[in-house]
Amino acid sequence: MLRIRAFKAIDDTDAGEKFAIGHKKVLEDIGVKVTSGNNDWVEDPNVFVMIVEDTAKDNEVLGGVRLHVANKITVLPMVEAISKVEDKIYGEINNLMDAGTAEICGIWNSRKVMGLGLGAIYLMRCSIALSTQVGLSTMLSFASRATRGRGYEKGFEPFTVVGNKGEFNYPKLDLIATAVICYDPEILSLATEKERNEIFKLRNKQNFIATETWPKGEFELEYNIKLP
Repeated sequence: MLRIRAFKAIDDTDAGEKFAIGHKKVLEDIGVKVTSGNNDWVEDPNVFVMIVEDTAKDNEVLGGVRLHVANKITVLPMVEAISKVEDKIYGEINNLMDAGTAEICGIWNSRKVMGLGLGAIYLMRCSIALSTQVGLSTMLSFASRATRGRGYEKGFEPFTVVGNKGEFNYPKLDLIATAVICYDPEILSLATEKERNEIFKLRNKQNFIATETWPKGEFELEYNIKLP
């Protein structure tokens, strides 16, 4: 069975390292060079992690997502990227910081589970559901052209105060990503009814097993997203 498990990065650094290894491989497969310094988040107390584990195969990590809470000590990954072309991103994030904001980043899944929608659908839902446990009033992310529609379904919109109406060349020059923001993760006024209901269910139940569907059939997915 597949399981989505949430934890604070510093509480399970071994799982965090497995996340980093799997994510690095996925990025390298699409030609994105990853440096060792990108793994500093493993010991960052402001980072929360959700991983997809195969409980039948010694909890093999097959995917994951990170939630980086903005603070005055460490810089959000998207801020570091955007600041290379627009310094004003610092001020925009500072305006959101006191009320609680975070970046959803590092979404990936292994080729072994490709097609299930674990990243763009299930991990994204879980990240938004986690917002009330972490205390967030806004959430940010980078979305590719292929996945931004999934973000819009879940209540996000382009963060138009930066870039070309939110668009940037990222994570490399021949790829375009859109900076997106959700201004009300607790209410999700822009989300579709289906996505809002799914996220509210995750937020209310937190730990349960569900039968999910994908084009080739059904699979069981265990959710364990209540933070210790």
